[in-house]
Amino acid sequence: MSKNIVVAEDFNVSRKIIVSTLAKEGYSVMEAADGNEAVQLFDGRPIDLLITDFNMPNMNGAELIQKVRAMESYTYIPILLLTTEVREEKIQQAMDGNITAFIKKPFETQDFLKIVKKALR
Repeated sequence: MSKNIVVAEDFNVSRKIIVSTLAKEGYSVMEAADGNEAVQLFDGRPIDLLITDFNMPNMNGAELIQKVRAMESYTYIPILLLTTEVREEKIQQAMDGNITAFIKKPFETQDFLKIVKKALR
């Protein structure tokens, strides 16, 4: 059974590359252009991983993560945070341990896939 992944990324080109990369690896991927769209995907269906950008319109990555963590079915879901932020420690403090790992953009495909596989263990 393939793992179900939600990808929340506002930049269309980046989102399509991430979705395509994951689909080629056999993952089932649902995509959202912002946090509001992503929250709608957390409707009780099985989701194994959330990959979200930090800076998005309407609802940013931090707000999305808070909402997902508040949902009983998804409290412990692994979450990967995509960011161009150079001061990761600042984001880590803001996230207060609510994420599994950072992925700094731009990233190498193989490095990205290693992090995804590790998060899904």
